[in-house]
Amino acid sequence: MKRFLVALLIVLVIAVPGLAAGKSPGVVGAYMNYSRGYSDTPEELTAFVNEAADAGVQFLLPYARTTEGTAYYDSKIMPHTKKPFDAFKVVIEAAHKRGMQVHPWFVVNADGFSEFSPITAAHPDWCMMDKNGKRIAWLDPSCPEARQYIVSIVKEIAANYDIDGLSLDYLRYAETKTCYCDRCKTAFKAEFGIDAIEADNIKNGSWNWAKWRLWRYRQTNQLAREIRAALKEVKPDADMSAYVWGAQSYGTGWGICQDWKTWVKEGLLDWVNPMGYYSIRSEYITAAKWNREMAGTELPMLVTMAVRSRGDKAAAVARTTQQIRDAVDCGADGVVFFTLEDARPLLKDLSPVLHDLANGKLKKAQ
Repeated sequence: MKRFLVALLIVLVIAVPGLAAGKSPGVVGAYMNYSRGYSDTPEELTAFVNEAADAGVQFLLPYARTTEGTAYYDSKIMPHTKKPFDAFKVVIEAAHKRGMQVHPWFVVNADGFSEFSPITAAHPDWCMMDKNGKRIAWLDPSCPEARQYIVSIVKEIAANYDIDGLSLDYLRYAETKTCYCDRCKTAFKAEFGIDAIEADNIKNGSWNWAKWRLWRYRQTNQLAREIRAALKEVKPDADMSAYVWGAQSYGTGWGICQDWKTWVKEGLLDWVNPMGYYSIRSEYITAAKWNREMAGTELPMLVTMAVRSRGDKAAAVARTTQQIRDAVDCGADGVVFFTLEDARPLLKDLSPVLHDLANGKLKKAQ
């Protein structure tokens, strides 16, 4: 009976049809992390954006808030990166001149990642805690003050920059098992009458384990709602999207609690770009098919590809082209490169297939 209930819970989480009719920013996008010396000056960064536009890239996801908890824009809230200019502003202006949309790459919960940022160092009570009682540099979504901090950054970006949307990343728990702070344990026990650490020690897939994951789903879902509300308040026409781990994150054994299916169901997302970081073709195709099904028929789903351009260039172009074609064959609405910097050596060679995709000439195989 317990196994049936757990299975039912998982089905209910992932099988509800998507209710959101989203809108796509285009069919070819790319993340930007301003690396590899392509953006040391505003002129170089502008030239790089133009190079991407010429190749057929239609929208950009430039770093705005990083995993280190820093800003690539002129923030009054977060510490700045080492760029001597507002790289984010330069990308927006250059991209819009070429008719490209800009959806800032916004890291949500990671705030220092492996090392504490000035913010998480000053507010350890905002951070997640592992089983050993050690705080880690990730903001805990169950903490109201941490959520307010994240929301304040969303409003700052939306109010001061001409963005077309906001692309969320790391809206989840850390890979290490978290969060076991007193706040989380107390709230969970009050609702379910179970100790969180005890629940997590039970075999994955058990009923109490499922309750613990469900409770954490609710925390990330609430944060997603608050981010969407903040974006809508400041910039009503801006889209919200998210990079997600995809269908696999719902399997037993995963504790990141990224319930993106609920975000789709509640209409919080306008499009979604699940992970497609697979070097084995069959795994890439399987993931793309699962994620297409989970996103529903109304919401645009774009596969996020890990572009590997080092080594044999011809092989890299062939591999990337094949993954683009496979994404289309699996029903994806497009692709997002991770990252534009990695794809740069291949852009001229990929340009024909990217333009075919953008012009609707790259059809699903029969």
